[in-house]
Amino acid sequence: MEQNKQLNLLSFSTTNRKVQWIEENNSLQEYLSILDPLKPIAIDIEGDSLHHYPEKLCVISLCQEGFLAVVDCLKGDLSSLWKMLSGCEWICHGMDYDLKMLRRAGCPQPQKIFDTHIAAKLCGFDSVGYADLVSLFFQVKLSKEHQKADWSRRPLPLSLVHYTAKDVLYLEKLKDILSKLLKSLGRSEWMEQSCERIRRKIEKSLSKPPYKDPERIEGFQKLDPFGQSILLEIQRWRQELALSKGIPPFKIIRTEDLIQISSISSQGESVLKIPAVKQLEKSIRYSLLQAIEKGKQNGPHKEPLVSKPFYFMDKESSKRFEELKNKRNKIASSLGLDPGLIASKALLSEMAMDPKTIRQRLIENDKLCPWQAELLGL
Repeated sequence: MEQNKQLNLLSFSTTNRKVQWIEENNSLQEYLSILDPLKPIAIDIEGDSLHHYPEKLCVISLCQEGFLAVVDCLKGDLSSLWKMLSGCEWICHGMDYDLKMLRRAGCPQPQKIFDTHIAAKLCGFDSVGYADLVSLFFQVKLSKEHQKADWSRRPLPLSLVHYTAKDVLYLEKLKDILSKLLKSLGRSEWMEQSCERIRRKIEKSLSKPPYKDPERIEGFQKLDPFGQSILLEIQRWRQELALSKGIPPFKIIRTEDLIQISSISSQGESVLKIPAVKQLEKSIRYSLLQAIEKGKQNGPHKEPLVSKPFYFMDKESSKRFEELKNKRNKIASSLGLDPGLIASKALLSEMAMDPKTIRQRLIENDKLCPWQAELLGL
């Protein structure tokens, strides 16, 4: 692709905007020189999690006061970009994935984050997707045709550069609109607390493996102890195989199939009748059977890897749970918010089980913000 190619891009007004495709360090320095590190910058990233494993950070889309760029992350030195990004506020939509990928790629923590997804929720909007908000406020319909694209392709097609640039094009305007709405509703502090809580949670998660703990897989708790032990082993088998082949784990075998395999194996039945197992290559199928056998030999699973999200409640706790749930629902209705935004059922269960020390513990563990605790009277 031609270096520094300028691409026409439809904007949210009658003014045309251009986006710069940056592959070389000189081009990156030139772009960074026109940015103000003291002003917020819209940011979005694309990885290749649907195509490769472990996933890579492939491109970063940036926009500040209309200056658009898409940076190739598979080439060159990004240290100067990291330095600039560490000193300013980020505007993003759904910070979880983007921040986690950027931190793992070497980017320091930003000074502050404004997540338009969180802001829209706190404003009480029902549809809070980026495309939904762009359609609502700018009457622009964004295409979703490239959601499953392989962003590690090089040269990157111009259509993909156009596509990803639009993911940041409207973020600055969205921040302005949503900030004013939050201020008028008296929820600006809620916004700051919510973004900070998620940012801290993401930072803590960086020390954990970048794949899902088996106990957090839906269906794990329904398995008997032998089935759980088998799942732990075949999850490890799939992880190692995915790494060796460089493909996402789900392309080897789906998680729901692992649950079925674990359940059937724990009952002493053959897994060869399962369609997903039949479709595996002979050598892979054989290694799966070995992993199942190893899981059986490990004996029943005893100690939990992570704390369970739900609790068995006695009569008094059940009563407190219902009272908290009714209180939460009433507050949510009066504020025009989704009840789950104030507190999930799992959190309500924890509150009901431990009403005396729960506020401090939930806030310290980044499960709850002070504004949520205050609404619930904790």
